[in-house]
Amino acid sequence: MNTVKNVHSVEGRIKPAARGAGEDRREEERRLMERAKAGDGPAFDEMTKRYSEKAYSVAYQMLASHDDARDLVQDAFLEVFRTRERFNTQYRFSTWLYRILINKCINFRKREARRRMFSFTDYGSRNGGAGQQFLVSNLPSSEKNPHEVLESDELKRSIMAALDTLSERHRTVVVLFDLEGLSHRQIAEILQCPEGTVMSRLHHGRLKLKRVLSKRLAGYLDL
Repeated sequence: MNTVKNVHSVEGRIKPAARGAGEDRREEERRLMERAKAGDGPAFDEMTKRYSEKAYSVAYQMLASHDDARDLVQDAFLEVFRTRERFNTQYRFSTWLYRILINKCINFRKREARRRMFSFTDYGSRNGGAGQQFLVSNLPSSEKNPHEVLESDELKRSIMAALDTLSERHRTVVVLFDLEGLSHRQIAEILQCPEGTVMSRLHHGRLKLKRVLSKRLAGYLDL
C-alpha cells in the first residue's frame, strides 16, 4: 500500500516533458493558418514572410532564373491564399506550399522550350565575350585572382546546367534534398510518394549528375 502511495507521490512531482522548439513553431503556424483560413490577412502575411525566402530558393534551383522564380513564388502564394480553406492544419504549411510551388515549376519548364539560365551568360554571348572581360576588370579587390572568381562562377553554371539534364522527378528530389536540406520524409509528403521512392530517385539523380559533371568539369574537379 505504501508503495502505491509512493508511486502516486512521485508521479505528482513529475512534470510533462518540455515541448521542443520545432513543436512549438509548428503549433504556432497551425494557429496562424487557422486564423488565415478564417480570413485573417495579417496571419497569412506572417506565413508568407516566414517562407518566401525558402520558397524562392526552391524555385530558383528548379528554374535557374531569378525573374521566373520570383513570379512563380508569387503565383504559388496566391494559390495558397485562394485555396486556404482547403488546407488541413494537421499538416505542415511548408508541405502544402512546396507541393503547389513544385508543380508550378514543373509545368512552367514543360511549357518553356528553353530558358536563358543566367543573365551573365546571355550578356557575354550577345557581346562576343565582352561581358566576361567587363567583369574581370570591374571585380572588387580580393585576395583571389579575378579569373579564379569567374572560374567559380563557371562551376556554378556547370552545376545548374547539369541539373537541367535531369528528369523532373530526379531534379526535384536532388534540389529538395541536396540543395534545400529537406528530409526524405518531408519530400515524400510534398511529392505524395513513399520515402523509398524518394531515396531511389535521389540515388539515380545523383548518379546522372555525377556523370554529367565529370564530363563538363574534366580537369577542374576530382569527381
